[in-house]
Amino acid sequence: MLFGYDTGVISGVLVVLGDDLGGREVTSSEKEAITALCAAGALVGAIIAGVTSDKYGRRPAIWFSSILFTIGAIVQATSYSIAQMCAGRFLIGLGIGSASMIVPLYIAEIAPARFRGRMISVDMIFLGTGSVLAYAFDAAFYKVNHGWRYMIGIGAIPSIVLGILLFWCPESPRQLMFHGRREQCESVIRRIYGNASELQVQEKMLSIEQGVNAAKSLNEEISITKSMRLLFWVPANLRAGIAACGLMFFQQFCGFNTLMYYSSTLFDIVGFSNPIAVGSVVAVVNWIFTVLSIFIIDRVGRRKLLLCTMWAMPICLVVAAVAFIWVPIDHRTLELTSDHIGWPAYLVLVAMILFVAFYVAGLGCVPWQANEFLPMEVRAMGTMMINVFNWGPNIIVSATFLTMMKQITPSGTFGFYAVLCFLGWIFVFFCFPECSQMTLEEVRNVFEHGFGVKHANEWRREYKRGEKARGPQKRQSKV
Repeated sequence: MLFGYDTGVISGVLVVLGDDLGGREVTSSEKEAITALCAAGALVGAIIAGVTSDKYGRRPAIWFSSILFTIGAIVQATSYSIAQMCAGRFLIGLGIGSASMIVPLYIAEIAPARFRGRMISVDMIFLGTGSVLAYAFDAAFYKVNHGWRYMIGIGAIPSIVLGILLFWCPESPRQLMFHGRREQCESVIRRIYGNASELQVQEKMLSIEQGVNAAKSLNEEISITKSMRLLFWVPANLRAGIAACGLMFFQQFCGFNTLMYYSSTLFDIVGFSNPIAVGSVVAVVNWIFTVLSIFIIDRVGRRKLLLCTMWAMPICLVVAAVAFIWVPIDHRTLELTSDHIGWPAYLVLVAMILFVAFYVAGLGCVPWQANEFLPMEVRAMGTMMINVFNWGPNIIVSATFLTMMKQITPSGTFGFYAVLCFLGWIFVFFCFPECSQMTLEEVRNVFEHGFGVKHANEWRREYKRGEKARGPQKRQSKV
């Protein structure tokens, strides 16, 4: 929720900052800097979490992010200069990057295989909830004098609650086993599988222990250098990394985050009198389709969901690009040359709503589950690389969007992102296998067969025919 709130709230803040930071209007380049520094902080935070989470565990990294969320919100809310605001956004970014790297990894390691997709979707639901709350508070304080300070400052409250609630969250059982804390690992397994028999608990423990021992046998002490070497030099690991990082790359370069950061600015450009309220519609659509994805992702499968939704995204962007041809905009200043809101503005709004719906249903959720492709010995480092491919392109998108709108026109900007969306669909078709229903240990075998698309499909056919044994889950469906 903090991830969604702190990335979404800036959309409204940029519209109402006025001259509160230094006694003059904030320029477009300064808005891009404020926005991009959050993504830059997230990139650094993801790297820090990636290189420390194996040594110190998953929970401490989440605690670290909650502290950064709190400090960053306070620094921003009390800002009276561009420099202080940028520093606050960078601190918030550190928290976002740490959380975005660790939380999906943590969920993947504690979730039963058949619930893993849905549980990570719950994480995405709260990300969408954070965005909706951000727009709600943006709208609530839109007319309030210096209201942007309240918009940002409110973000400190849930971060404090997060730090408190973590006392009731267990450490990852695979991390506990990895560090030789077998009794604690067994205790966590019994909490996760409340209805499991003693035999099923022991079989699950044995499965985790075998996976951990296999990782340790490759590297007695997984250093950063060795983990990176295993990730890039072992062909199966490299293919798994390409599939995971590539999908995250296309998630960012599809243009969605231009709406998260600049939707209020965008709808202000096309002429809507209350751009924050209009932007809220996009946030609500984001939330609704995130909720819908939780009911279909494990039933339909990650790959099929992507193939069935990503084809429509470039079409929506092309429609928006065409509509912008008739929007009367001075491309040098991005200001309207007419006060009339015509049909092109409404067409842009509809295209953006449909784009968000298709994005959230597939590409918005699935990449965060792709760390399931990565074997134990490179999972933390691979997840860090996924976040590098998340926040690296995010920095580029957030730092260039307004400039691109001026330099190559709004139509050219949206056309550019449409082409990247189409290339993403092609990437999924050839390089992204279906690994739902597999245990993390079974996923390892997929990338031993190229990118594993055909191998994974054959595995699913055998599983449906009952030819694949599922250990304790085969004997008792409640586990």
